[in-house]
Amino acid sequence: MSTTTLTANHLEKPPVDIKTLSDKEKQELISSDSVSITSGTTLSPDTAFQPAKSLHINTKGTPVLRLPLPLKELQISIHNADGSLAYLSTRAQRNSGNCVLSNADEKQSIATTYFFGPGRDPVLHLLGEDAEIKTASKWTSRSQKFIMPDGRSFEWEYKRAKGFGDEGKKGTALVLSMGGKRLAALIRNSQTRTEGSKSCSAGNGGELVLGEDVGGKEGLSEDVVVATCLLMLKKEVDRRRTVQIMMITAAVSGGS
Repeated sequence: MSTTTLTANHLEKPPVDIKTLSDKEKQELISSDSVSITSGTTLSPDTAFQPAKSLHINTKGTPVLRLPLPLKELQISIHNADGSLAYLSTRAQRNSGNCVLSNADEKQSIATTYFFGPGRDPVLHLLGEDAEIKTASKWTSRSQKFIMPDGRSFEWEYKRAKGFGDEGKKGTALVLSMGGKRLAALIRNSQTRTEGSKSCSAGNGGELVLGEDVGGKEGLSEDVVVATCLLMLKKEVDRRRTVQIMMITAAVSGGS
């Protein structure tokens, strides 16, 4: 199959229309995709963060060398430390990022309306509460700020610190903080990342370590932490797919 045929027949629904992107946005995407999992702001030790619970997000993500197609999996399972099911995130269609998070009892709690691109911010709907969590960050950014219905905000960012890497060494993790306080971290190293994925895989799962404040009165509910973490992984995948499509398009243009 030629690259031209691939582009015409298989990339009809890319994450974003690359024809509308500025050169600056393209460079931001390339930079974000290349460093998301391997670098970030270095954290000083956070002695106030006390791990209270671990979940495992089970998804392989997408490697560097792969056709830029949507992920096949329509469900992402999140398991407790003992292997039992804690949550299940379900997409209705392969070409849609919209998903619904349910717990082990199949009770739906959060529906995510997902978009990727300029002026298209994702929204998380708290089911049964008639309330929304909105996002407030540049779409090409690696970090993501979320605004709760009560006005509180929290942020997922890539942070580098000792303990995030292999065997307790320095590494990069997705870290959730609110008001300067760390609440959770998604740790992806050789011991924790989803089996079958690699360190360079975009959107791969790992160990989601929850602090004592998750589920507490002043913190965030556990399902909100899980749903927003999954959104960050989806953004990783779509950055990777967009860059792959840009590369293919450039190759086709150069060869025509």
